[in-house]
Amino acid sequence: VTALPGSGAPAGALVLVRSARAGGRPAADAALVSDFAFRAGMALSTAVLYAEQAHTAAVLRSGLDPAPLPEVPGVRLGAAYRPAPDALGFGGDFYQVEPARDGCGGVKFALGDVCGKGVEAAVLSGHVRQSLRTLALVESRPLRVLDVLNQSLLEADSGRFASLVMGAARPGAQDTLDVVLAGGGHLPPLVLRRGGTVEAVDVGGMLVGALPDAEFGQAGVRLARDELILLYSDGVTEARGGPTGAEEYGAERLAHDLAGCAGMPAGAIAERIALRVAEWLAGRAHDDIAVLALQASSSSPSSPGSSGAAGAPR
Repeated sequence: VTALPGSGAPAGALVLVRSARAGGRPAADAALVSDFAFRAGMALSTAVLYAEQAHTAAVLRSGLDPAPLPEVPGVRLGAAYRPAPDALGFGGDFYQVEPARDGCGGVKFALGDVCGKGVEAAVLSGHVRQSLRTLALVESRPLRVLDVLNQSLLEADSGRFASLVMGAARPGAQDTLDVVLAGGGHLPPLVLRRGGTVEAVDVGGMLVGALPDAEFGQAGVRLARDELILLYSDGVTEARGGPTGAEEYGAERLAHDLAGCAGMPAGAIAERIALRVAEWLAGRAHDDIAVLALQASSSSPSSPGSSGAAGAPR
């Protein structure tokens, strides 16, 4: 009987049976058994450790994956999310959409990007998302929400910060959608008009969690029926690929591809943009990618399939 060495405790035991007529165990056999037991013990310990890590990653991922998009009258939604390949399935980019609870209809939304990658970025992303949900219960003013979130991140003293754009979209008269945006150092959202014209919305603002006296920006947009506003992370515009493999996808190419989506529903547009970026990357490594589209529609609930599924194929 030979113990199988493990991490802090034996991983098991190796039991060998020898015929009584074979006599004592030769030294060569003893060395072989010892070597085999060591290798088997290490293999078993590694397998157990890997299984524990895989379970932990799965639990974290289930809590950090974007929630399914809601169906809300007057708003058509779409989204796409692609974590970086080396991020264990979760990263620092995020989006979230929830029905407004103030009785006025519409949705509240946010899309952000925390600094860093992998598990550390995912932890901060989870903190920001949970803080936004909690603040939404007691505060409806987007700028005030950003002020409180900024203070919360500074008090956490993690040395990390985030870019963020958030706001509310409320159905108006004649199937319009009124969108109020508040921003903290994030890329400008893009508006797709009916004729295929694309407009950038300069929300402005400073990074959230970087400075005690940060100032944040605000802007408003009115969308006619079928017009859309697109929020995205820098994983889209900074995706490097193309003929040389080093050229960025860029804001101009994004606007051009978005213009070609006029007339499409929000879910299809979000996936189309994610597909265009994937084609540009051509299998190369990339940062986290998050896309969120909000579109004005009729006051009837969104039809099945009009919303992009959260946690889309990665």
